[in-house]
Amino acid sequence: MQAGSQAEDPITAINVTPLVDVSLVLVIVFMITMPFLVEKGMKIKSSEQKIVQASSVDEAILVEISNKVITLEGKEIAPEALAGILKKTMDDRNVYSVSVAPSPKTLHGDIIAVLDSVITSGAQDLNLIGPGETGNAGK
Repeated sequence: MQAGSQAEDPITAINVTPLVDVSLVLVIVFMITMPFLVEKGMKIKSSEQKIVQASSVDEAILVEISNKVITLEGKEIAPEALAGILKKTMDDRNVYSVSVAPSPKTLHGDIIAVLDSVITSGAQDLNLIGPGETGNAGK
């Protein structure tokens, strides 16, 4: 009788082996795909100097952003053409340092798009000029 009653009892224990197997497989998949998801970027070094002194480079090429208008050395250009024109300007002047000066009300997405274009153009040094700084405009 007891053998029959044990066979009819429902199994109430939880089997965690499939859960652990699936979890480990997901961890391995994420570990393999993570290097492919990392975006290309530019390394930024922190400096002990003031930002104004670090960004006031005499020969840096100045890119200004205000109200979705991008100017390169005082000339207005289209956002799509920034990388090509900037690369040509850097090659002509043999200067690969770029200063980017966004206005205070510029959207972060617009600034990131310009920074991506600057990096794509081959800039080796990148300076962000904050509000109140003059960069090349004051020289």
